Amino acid sequence: MIERLDLQLSWLTTFVAVVDHDGFTAAGRALGRSQPRVSAHVAALEQALGATLLIRTNREITLTAVGARFLPKARAALAEIQAGVEEVRTLRTKLKGRITVGGYPGLSAVLLAPLMQQFRRVHPGVTVVLREGDPLQLEEAMVHGEVDIALRTSDVPQVHHNVPSAHLFHEKIVLVVPKRHPLATASPLDLGLLSDETVMVTGDPDGGWADYRDRLDRIGADPAEIMVIAQATTISALVAAGLGVAILGAFAAQVAVFGDDVVTRALPGPLWQREIRLYRKAGRLATQQVDAFVELLHQEAPSLTAGTAVWPL
Repeated sequence: MIERLDLQLSWLTTFVAVVDHDGFTAAGRALGRSQPRVSAHVAALEQALGATLLIRTNREITLTAVGARFLPKARAALAEIQAGVEEVRTLRTKLKGRITVGGYPGLSAVLLAPLMQQFRRVHPGVTVVLREGDPLQLEEAMVHGEVDIALRTSDVPQVHHNVPSAHLFHEKIVLVVPKRHPLATASPLDLGLLSDETVMVTGDPDGGWADYRDRLDRIGADPAEIMVIAQATTISALVAAGLGVAILGAFAAQVAVFGDDVVTRALPGPLWQREIRLYRKAGRLATQQVDAFVELLHQEAPSLTAGTAVWPL
């Protein structure tokens, strides 16, 4: 029959600290314990073991032969206990399940794709599904419970005002022009030159929603034609072909605009920024998975959007 041995974890911790810090007083400072308490812990451990572990003198602490053999066992025991605690914490906080995140093209590529990759590494048991749409489509998806959270622009007014939201950042809006276009090098940038141009914007050609048309009206620009195109990559190709100029969100431009035939220019003033907000359905109980994703979003968005978005504004 194995003899029952009652040992307290604090005794082992104190014993190892005395050895590591070469004394009772120094060990007490490291552990936040008084010197008498340190001495009492070591004495209790020795009594429980029935052996002397340390030889105490005025100048130094020396391990006995028994103490020298017991020390690595004590260290190993403490390490195993710590590993067990960490494993339990990991199991306790290990998330499983599925969340659906709403976004829009451009933002999904620049922000959500790397964010989802990081989230998968931290929480491999959670499946994150992306659903893209324009602001009103994302709002409807939120209302009908088809997405858990959504990141959408706030310049398209909400229809369902019971959907709460929080500010994240402002996305810059940029001008995309052929390399040889006067607006490619104009300084200062005269947006009046947009008049009589074919200006391409993103949006739903059939749904009546077009990004930035209202901003063109506010600066008094009178384009010859406003062409609403769903895909930013198509817009980039049309601009490169010399068929017009474009106004895009910086996220979409970062992904879609490439090559030496096209120039991207920042547009001046607060008019040419749009607020991005995080939307969550009212009354929905927050799940651990959603909370974890939102927490990671706030942590990583500043670095992932650096140079693209103004953070915060």
